[in-house]
Amino acid sequence: MNSQITVLIYDENYIPWLDEPNISKSFKLHHCMDPLKVFDLVINKQVDVLLVSDKIKSISCVEFIDKLQSFDIFKDILVAICSDITDKNYRMMLLDKGVLDVFETPSNVEHVAFRVSIMMKLAKLHKNLLSLAKKDSNLQENVNLYGIQQPLPDKKLFPSFDYMLVKSAVELIKSDYTEQDALDILAGKLHTNERTLTNAFFAIYQCSISAWIREEKLLVAKKLILNGCGNITQIAHELGYADIAHLSRSFKNRFGCSPKKMYRKDYFFNANEKT
Repeated sequence: MNSQITVLIYDENYIPWLDEPNISKSFKLHHCMDPLKVFDLVINKQVDVLLVSDKIKSISCVEFIDKLQSFDIFKDILVAICSDITDKNYRMMLLDKGVLDVFETPSNVEHVAFRVSIMMKLAKLHKNLLSLAKKDSNLQENVNLYGIQQPLPDKKLFPSFDYMLVKSAVELIKSDYTEQDALDILAGKLHTNERTLTNAFFAIYQCSISAWIREEKLLVAKKLILNGCGNITQIAHELGYADIAHLSRSFKNRFGCSPKKMYRKDYFFNANEKT
């Protein structure tokens, strides 16, 4: 079985550096100037990754992507756009169509190899999360029940890899609070390392993963208490606290009262009257 990743670059201009030997045994680079030949290679699944220049003239880049979409191509291969357009709306429009990422126009073979490696990591994150969701039938139910109390900021403001890594980490964390993984195990499940995951979390949330988890659990606890979803003992167990005392101490430090006091309806109504 050939382990090489076949990368097809669709650009109607001559790319001189593609005449050089490939720098990596992992990637096999090809260049094509003919859109019909590109479609043929893609439809016959002879390509793993497709990089499309938005400077093509025979058909606009958007039209080309629409045609790929109409053939349901995006489920079989990874597609990215190479562009020197920095407008965020343009980028988001392409991402909404199913493109995995939009890169600045590549200048050399090393650049392409690096970008392809990032795309493969992104694809692994998606695949890993889908696999976990199939194994754990409670994942989606739990995510919907508790919701994300600290929502992710606008993805347009952050690198795609950091954003998707943190998004996947958050969904794994919230899938089951009773089985919180150590940082190294969480990073392993996401096919990355501790440093990369930690740096991504700081970039997106400006805090550590442990600080995010502590705050998220307390916000969820408050939401469940105010909505009468189970008693304090049940809530502490569901959120992975060692005991009620642990939850109570953390809760009081964060919100200024114990869970039991907030659980009382008279406190809930009085708090609303004061606000």
